[in-house]
Amino acid sequence: MRKKTSDQIRHGVVDSYGAIAGEFDQTRVRQWPEFEGFSTYVLSGDKILDLGCGNGRLFEILKPKKIDYLGVDNNSALIDKAKSRFPDAEFQLGDMVDLELPDRCFDVVFSVAVFHHIPGPALRTKSIRQIRRVLKDRGILILTAWNLFQWRFARAWALSLLSFIVHFGFKCSWNDLWVSWGNFPLKRYYHAFLPNELLRYFPKDEWVIEDFYFTRKGSQVKFWQSYNLCLIARKINGTND
Repeated sequence: MRKKTSDQIRHGVVDSYGAIAGEFDQTRVRQWPEFEGFSTYVLSGDKILDLGCGNGRLFEILKPKKIDYLGVDNNSALIDKAKSRFPDAEFQLGDMVDLELPDRCFDVVFSVAVFHHIPGPALRTKSIRQIRRVLKDRGILILTAWNLFQWRFARAWALSLLSFIVHFGFKCSWNDLWVSWGNFPLKRYYHAFLPNELLRYFPKDEWVIEDFYFTRKGSQVKFWQSYNLCLIARKINGTND
């Protein structure tokens, strides 16, 4: 993917979330069932980074463990929502592709429903490198991505595949989709990961995959039945350390 295209997509994602920030905040009040399982990887006193924190709802479920929490999002409107909702937590504007945070300072990094918004393999690889950099040795990454191989996205698939053919694959990948939010005219970019494709971003000399599974409303199911891909990876010393 060309840099100009990826830059346009990244700006488009930020703009689209800014446009829907109020409604998005209202629909992200209840906790997802998956969060309960994730909390088992968090110990009291852990330093937590919530990348793409949105309105900060993850903090609510982790707060009883008395963690040291930092929420980061690249959308200022959502950061404002998070600060208003959880004044006792720390939030700041930032981007997971270019994290301005110290090395090896977090015990657990969460990336919930964010990675699928990053365009192109180069930027995805860079973002995982950034996460690895800020994680402590043996630190945990908890990452989820939407499973977009669902019938409800059939129209988005048709348009994306048509664009892929028309542009001879030079503009975007065959599994890059643009999905609308309700009646808002701006569409958000998503990359539809196949399981093995997602795993390729976690080389075995740098990560141990603690768990990798697929969920639908909190229950583990087969990939083709699922709504989410959930990956738990532990940082190990690698060749690039």
